[in-house]
Amino acid sequence: MDAELVDPLEDARWARLVAGAPGALVFHTPAWLRLLRRQYGYELAAWCVRDGDRLVAGLPVARVVSRLTGRRLVAIPFCDLCGPLVQRDAAPEAEAALLRLIAAERARAGLDLEIHEAVAGLDGAQPSQRFWHHAVPLSRDVEAVEAAFTKSQVKRGARKARKEGLGLERRTDAAALDAFYGLHLATRRRQGVPIQPRRFIRRFAELFADGLGFVALVGEDGAPPAAAAVFLTFGDTVTYKYGASDPGQLRRRPNNLLFLDVIHWACAEGYEQLDLGRTDLDNEGLREFKLSWGARERDVAYTFLSDGRRAPSRRSGGSRAVQAVLRRSPPVVSRVVGEALYRHFP
Repeated sequence: MDAELVDPLEDARWARLVAGAPGALVFHTPAWLRLLRRQYGYELAAWCVRDGDRLVAGLPVARVVSRLTGRRLVAIPFCDLCGPLVQRDAAPEAEAALLRLIAAERARAGLDLEIHEAVAGLDGAQPSQRFWHHAVPLSRDVEAVEAAFTKSQVKRGARKARKEGLGLERRTDAAALDAFYGLHLATRRRQGVPIQPRRFIRRFAELFADGLGFVALVGEDGAPPAAAAVFLTFGDTVTYKYGASDPGQLRRRPNNLLFLDVIHWACAEGYEQLDLGRTDLDNEGLREFKLSWGARERDVAYTFLSDGRRAPSRRSGGSRAVQAVLRRSPPVVSRVVGEALYRHFP
C-alpha cells in the first residue's frame, strides 16, 4: 500500500471511495468540497492510501489561512461530522496506514489539525470539542420507526399543525432557498449569532442539482413559511443541516409536522438514518427534542493534532456582549458580520 495526496474535486477515484466506504456522508463528497472551494477558496486535498490503482482509505482536509485565526487544517469545514473513510473490502492494514499518513502529513505541514469525528488510534491526538450527536434509525416500516418515538406529543403536534392548515413542501429551487434564508436570518438574529452569507446558502442549489438534498418548507399557500429546514442526502443518510422557524407560529407546531413528514418521506425512499447533527452538552431542551424522535445518542469529541497546543474545548462563538448587540441590531448587521467572519471560523 502507498500513500497518495489527491485532488478530491478532480480525481474520480475519490468519488468512488466515497461511494463505497461505510459511514461516508455528504460532507465527504466532491460536491460539498467544491461548494467550500467556490465559496471560501480553501485549498483542499484528500490524504489517501492506495492499493494498486485503487484508493482504499482517505480523509479530506482543508487548509484554512486566516489573518484573524491563523493557519490550520480542518477535516472538514462547516459540517458536524467528517471522519476518515476505509473501503469495506480494504485489507486489514489500510486503516492503520491511513492513521500513520494523517499523523505524518500533519507534522509535515506543521499546522494544527482538527478532524470532525472521534478517531481512535491516532498517535498524539487529543480529544477536542465535545457534544451530543443524534441520529434517528429509519426503515421502510414507518410504524416501527414511530414506535420508537419517546413522546406522543411529537405526532400530536403534527396533527395540530395540519388542523391549523399547515402543509409541507419539499423543494430544490432558488426561491425555496431564499424563503428559508429569510426565516433563518430572523432566527439567527434572535439567537445573537452571525448568519452564513446568503451566497453560501444559495450554493446549496448546486448540491440539490446533484440530487443531494432539498428545502422543507412548512406553511400555508401564499404565506411566508412558519418553519423551514435544509436537508442534505447521500448514501443511506438524510442530514438535517439548518433549521429556522417563526416564533409567532410555534403554537401551531410547524416543526413537528416538518420532521414527521421528512421522516415519512425518508422511510419511503429507503434511507436508513436521519442525522440530526450536534447538540451542545448544555442544551438540554434541544437534546430532549431530538431524543423524542427516537434518536440514538452518542457523546462525541473531535480529534485534535498539534505540535503542543492544547485542544479547543468549545467551538468558536461570539461573546455574550456580541450576542446582545446582534439581538438589538437590524438583521443586516448579522449578515455583515457573517460575511466578514464565517470563513475564519470553519
